[in-house]
Amino acid sequence: MASFATSTSLRSLVNPGVSSRKDFLIRPPSMALLVIDVQESLTKVDASNGNYKNAIGFPRMIKNTKRLVDAVRFNRDNRDGCGSEVIFTYLEALTDDSRDVSLDYKLSGPLLSNLPNPSAPAKFLPDLTPISGKDICVPKTSCSVFTSTNLNYILRNLNIEQIVVCGQLTDQCVESAVRDAADLGYFVSVVEDACGAKTEDCHRKGLHGMKGFSRRVTTDQVLQEIGIVEINAKAGNEECMRLNQADAVESRSHTLSIPPSSEYVRNYDRGSHSAIIRSLRAAGVKFLRYAVVDVYNSMRCKTVPISHIMSQLPNRTRQTWRTVSSSRPLDNAVSIAEGCIAGMVSYADKIVTSSNLSARNVLVLRPDFCSLRILPYAPQTAMVMCTVHNQQTNKLSPLCTRGLLERVLHVAREDLGIEFCVGAELEFMLYRTGPSGVPEPVDISTFASSLTLNEQNKFIDLVYDQLEEQDIAIELIHCESASSQLEVVIRYCNNPIQLADDIVLARETISACAKMFGMKALFLPKTSMSDAGNGLHLHFSFKDNNGNDEFSDRTRQNGISAKGESFIEGILHRLPSLLSISMPTVNSFRRIGPGCFTGHRVEWAFEDKEVPIRVAANLTTGEATTVEYKLADSSANIYLQLAMILSAGMEGIKSGRILRPKSEGDCVASDETNLTIERIPKSLQESLNFLKCDDFLQATMGNELDTAYVAVRQFEITETESKTLEEEVAIAFRKA
Repeated sequence: MASFATSTSLRSLVNPGVSSRKDFLIRPPSMALLVIDVQESLTKVDASNGNYKNAIGFPRMIKNTKRLVDAVRFNRDNRDGCGSEVIFTYLEALTDDSRDVSLDYKLSGPLLSNLPNPSAPAKFLPDLTPISGKDICVPKTSCSVFTSTNLNYILRNLNIEQIVVCGQLTDQCVESAVRDAADLGYFVSVVEDACGAKTEDCHRKGLHGMKGFSRRVTTDQVLQEIGIVEINAKAGNEECMRLNQADAVESRSHTLSIPPSSEYVRNYDRGSHSAIIRSLRAAGVKFLRYAVVDVYNSMRCKTVPISHIMSQLPNRTRQTWRTVSSSRPLDNAVSIAEGCIAGMVSYADKIVTSSNLSARNVLVLRPDFCSLRILPYAPQTAMVMCTVHNQQTNKLSPLCTRGLLERVLHVAREDLGIEFCVGAELEFMLYRTGPSGVPEPVDISTFASSLTLNEQNKFIDLVYDQLEEQDIAIELIHCESASSQLEVVIRYCNNPIQLADDIVLARETISACAKMFGMKALFLPKTSMSDAGNGLHLHFSFKDNNGNDEFSDRTRQNGISAKGESFIEGILHRLPSLLSISMPTVNSFRRIGPGCFTGHRVEWAFEDKEVPIRVAANLTTGEATTVEYKLADSSANIYLQLAMILSAGMEGIKSGRILRPKSEGDCVASDETNLTIERIPKSLQESLNFLKCDDFLQATMGNELDTAYVAVRQFEITETESKTLEEEVAIAFRKA
C-alpha cells in the first residue's frame, strides 16, 4: 500500500471554472467522516413496522455507516501518515432543561425541545458508539452542526479539507450541514446509501438539494477511494483488518510515493480524449471542426487536422501524473478574439467600436462532446459545438451565449425545481438564380401543398437522411404558406442545449444539401411582401425534477397550472423587449402584422395562430400541452433567445405573475379596433428601446454582453434600415 502525499493543499489545486467536485476524490490524510445524529433516541428501528424508514431507510443507513466508521477508524489507527478522523455529532443540550437549544427546536415539538442533557446524556447504538479519546464528539443543539458548535474550528486545527457525510435525516440535518460545509470551503461527499430519511421521497429531495454542494457517492465508492477492501463479510471485521494491516506494514517498507486518486485524474481525461480521436480516425475523419455561434448568429469555426491532435496525445511509455489536468489535448486547441464573438456586425467582419470589444483579448473554445457529429455532407469532417472561455483564467466568458443558456437552465433546476422541454419549427425557402439573374423561388406553392414535396423529394430525402445520421429527430416536414417554403419540425426535447445544437446543425445541413441540387436555402425572415415569412417557432413546457408535468393542470379553468400561467405572463410582460433578441434585424420586423400568422399585439390564446403566444393542445385529448412563441426567426442566436425567453418566463414564475385574460376577439383586426391591447413594437429600433429600459433582461445578459449587443444592433439599424427588401434578399442569397 503506497503512502499518500500530504504536502499539497487540495484547495490549491482548484482551477476556477474548470475543476469540478468529481476531480477531487477522497484523500485520507485530509478527510473526516462526519456521522450526524445516529443516536438511540432518533435512530431506533421498529422491525414490526414495514414503512420505508423502518424497513429500508434506517437499516441501510445504520449498516453502511458502521462500514464507514470501521474503515475510517482503521485508517486512523493503522496507517502512518494516512490517518482520517471520525466525528460524531449528535443532539445534546448543555443544560438539563434544554434552555440553550435553538429557537427552531423549541418550536418543533417535545422531541427536539427536550434533548438529551448532562444529567441524561445521549445514548448511541451498540455498534456505533464513539470510542472515548479517539473519536471526536461534538454535541449540537440546532439543525446544522456548523451553526451551534465549534466544528469548523476543530476541522481547521486538524487540517481537514474533505468531509464525508452520513447519518440522518437526509433532508434536514444532513442537508443543512452539507450546504454550510460547502460554503465554508470544504470538499463535501455525501454517502447516499449511508443517509436516512423518514420517506423515500424525503431522501430523494434531500439528495437533490445537496446536488450543487457536494459529490454523491456510495459506501463502496468511499471504501475504494480510501483504500479499504472488504473481503469476507461473514468473517467479520477482524479478518479485514488483519489483511489491511499487512498491506499497511508492506507500504511502510517502500519509499515510493504514489499520488492519491484525488490528484490522479489526467489519465482519465487524456484517455477519453484519446478514445474520441482514435474513434474519429477509425471512421475516416481527417478534420475536427471547432464551432461556436457568435452573439449575432454567425457560425464561427476553426478546423484542426486529426493527425495534429494525434501528435498531442501522451506517449504511453513516458506518462507522468499530474494533479488536476489542464492538458487534455482537445481542450484549448483553438482560440478566437472576443471582438469576433460579440463585437462584429452580423453581415461583415467589422467590429463596432461602441461594443467596447476588440481583438486584443483572446478567448479559447472548449468543446462539448455531447454535440460531436460527423458531418454527412463533409464526411471526412466532424464538428463539435463549444463554449468560450477566458484564456488566462479558463472561466466561462460572459459573452458566451451557449454558456448563458446553461446557466439559465441551472437556475431553473436548482432554484425553481423545473426542467424545460423545448421543440422547434424551422422554416426556410428554396431559391435559385432565375433567367434574369435575380434570385427567385424554385416553385409557386401554397400551405400544405404537395408541389414542393413532389418536385424536391430527392432533396427532402437527403435532408432527412443526413439529419437522421446526426441524431436530429424530425417529426414533420410540410410546405408552408410562401412559395417554395418548407417547414421542418424538430422533435420536442427535454434538453434545451441539445435542441439549440440541433437547430444550428439542421440549418447547416439544409444549406449544404440545397447546394447539392443547385439551390440555396434562405432562412431570411422576409423575402417577399406578398408571401409569408420564415419563422423559427419555439414550443415550451416544463416538468419538475422528478419528471412530472408542471405546465398543465386539467383541474384549472385554462387547463394550465399556476406556474404555467405565470410563465406565460412573464413572457408576455417582457415581449416588447424580447423581440429585439428573437427578431433581431430590420428584416425581421417585415414579417409581422395583421394576417401574417405571427400576431401583432401582446396577447395569447388557445390554438389561435394569429397571436404571438399560442397555447397548443394535445391532438388527442385537447388538453394544454405547450406554449408556442411565434415571434422568433433564424436571424437570432438560438442560445441567446432561448436563454432570454426562458428567463422571462422564470421571472414570471418567481414573481407569481397573474396571467392576463386570453384573447377572445378578432386577432387579425387592426390596432385601431383593439385600443385596450398593447401592440407589438413595429420596428427593431422600438424593441431595442424597450430592451434598454428592461433592467431584468439586461441583468440576465450581464453588463458586457448587454453593452455589446445593444451597440452592435444599434449600429446595424443605422446601416441597414435604408435597404430595400430586394437588396436584403440578394445579400442573403449570396451568403447562403
